[in-house]
Amino acid sequence: MRVAGWIFTLLFLLALAVLAAFAALYPEARYGVLGLGPYPLWGWLAFMLLLGGLLVFVWLPALHLRAAAERRRLSRELAEVRRELEALRRAHPEEVPRIPDRDVEE
Repeated sequence: MRVAGWIFTLLFLLALAVLAAFAALYPEARYGVLGLGPYPLWGWLAFMLLLGGLLVFVWLPALHLRAAAERRRLSRELAEVRRELEALRRAHPEEVPRIPDRDVEE
């Protein structure tokens, strides 16, 4: 997760740099959407960056919570199997085979 965090941070900074470059190089560039009118291109890019960041900060915690729930479920299942195995070991102790001609004489 640490690597994913660094990658996300670097991509976010790269997107901010591209946004700043568009705002500096093409301040007159406008993009219109039906019913919303023409807005600066850098404004649309900033909106998309904000929307993507919001999506990531909602999606990643949900993904983490789902993974944590799955980890707890698997941990409970493993503990149950271990308890069953220990009960079987107590119920059926392993017998050591005795070979008559190899008995240790006292």
